[in-house]
Amino acid sequence: MATFPFIRPDIPPAAEWVPLLDEAYRGGRFSNYGPISLRLERLLAGAWGGPDTVCIAASSGTAAIAAPLLAGGVTGRVILPAFTFVATLSAVRMAGAEPILVDVDPNDWRVAPHVLREALAATGARSAVMLAPFGMRSDFSAHAAIVAERGGLLVVDNAAGLGTPRTAIETAPHCSEACSLHATKPLAIGEGGVVFAHRSREDDLRRALNFGLRPGPVPDLRGHGINGKLSELHAAVGVAAVERFPARLARRQRLAARYHAAAARWPGVRAGCAPGDGTWQFFPLLLPGPRAAERFAAAAAARGMETRRYYVPSLSTLDDVDRVGPCPVSEELSARMCCVPVYADADAGEEEAMLAVVEQALAAAVDGPPA
Repeated sequence: MATFPFIRPDIPPAAEWVPLLDEAYRGGRFSNYGPISLRLERLLAGAWGGPDTVCIAASSGTAAIAAPLLAGGVTGRVILPAFTFVATLSAVRMAGAEPILVDVDPNDWRVAPHVLREALAATGARSAVMLAPFGMRSDFSAHAAIVAERGGLLVVDNAAGLGTPRTAIETAPHCSEACSLHATKPLAIGEGGVVFAHRSREDDLRRALNFGLRPGPVPDLRGHGINGKLSELHAAVGVAAVERFPARLARRQRLAARYHAAAARWPGVRAGCAPGDGTWQFFPLLLPGPRAAERFAAAAAARGMETRRYYVPSLSTLDDVDRVGPCPVSEELSARMCCVPVYADADAGEEEAMLAVVEQALAAAVDGPPA
């Protein structure tokens, strides 16, 4: 077993959330937008939303991406990046839409606005799912304007980024942002997700996550949907997680800052955004080339640190997904990206040891002396 596993889930201890379930037991309600789930939604909206924001809890981050597409009746082509986790693709298909891939920019790892505009025109698509890679703070206001011109919807997949400073893109009713609450995420509840959306979309989103039914005792079916509601058990974990999250995030950002400074010393190594602009589920390092990435991973493993490659495979290598032209940048990023663990509960000694492993692995992987 690795000394430093890639993910060390940061779930609140049972003593912090089990008492919250008393309300669920008293009322006999454990799902279907119960009071604990609604409480979690209010906490998330208050912490990271704007005046027009509604938060809708979902059973997973994938369901949270699919819900706005289902709520908006999107059934045609949807543009998404080739450089993303496969859950983005799965969510589009879950919603009954057709994913169309485009390449990303080599500098910020996102789809450039002009690329989105050209892809929408070339394919006839109206809607898009854009990724905030690794949960890094991202500005998709230009993308929102482009999608609005075509009368479509924009969904931001910010799976790992709940807790980063955010622009409330949901001030426009055609935009929403989905985040994951999976056990691997910085704000972790075991399994779950949340949609940040304009308050005018609340009814449609709740229907989309409840088979197309309006929640309540009287059947009221409109459209179709999935079973994507968050259970009260997971919501209770979420309430406890939100209350302790700021201190946990500060610890993650502290270690990320040290990784960032170490990476900056090596030629050809990139470390994404500034430490304060991410929640750091893990820390991505773009190595100078595929062989350097392999050497880095091997050197880290030899010193007890588990690493992962992201996003592998590039979705453009899949045979059953259409794309707008080749995606060489996405494929190169997938071959060069190595991610290292970040913990919210690392003490000073563990931080020093983890930093030493990363520095030693960089020395083994990169040609040339550090700056």
